[in-house]
Amino acid sequence: MSKIEQLREFLKENPGDSFLRFALALEFIKIENFDDALKLFKLLVEEDPQYLATYLHYGNLLSATGNSSLAEKIYTIGIDIANAQNKIKARQELEQALFLLD
Repeated sequence: MSKIEQLREFLKENPGDSFLRFALALEFIKIENFDDALKLFKLLVEEDPQYLATYLHYGNLLSATGNSSLAEKIYTIGIDIANAQNKIKARQELEQALFLLD
């Protein structure tokens, strides 16, 4: 059973689990299934906006797929959430990604 299949099975049991959704999105990126990864990241931002790990990877994928303006917005929201959660390293990573954005 592939990692994607395993994660989908786990999600059947725990459909609202943000970590599982995030992990599945990362697996989709590995196989270049960007559409499904983008859908999962969008869902995470909408349903669990405090799940900070989403913002860097979502922004990076948006940037890589040519949507720099939305990537900028996602990075900025992530920076605000990182500040609110006092997550300095995450904030720095998001700020760097924002700075390097085309």
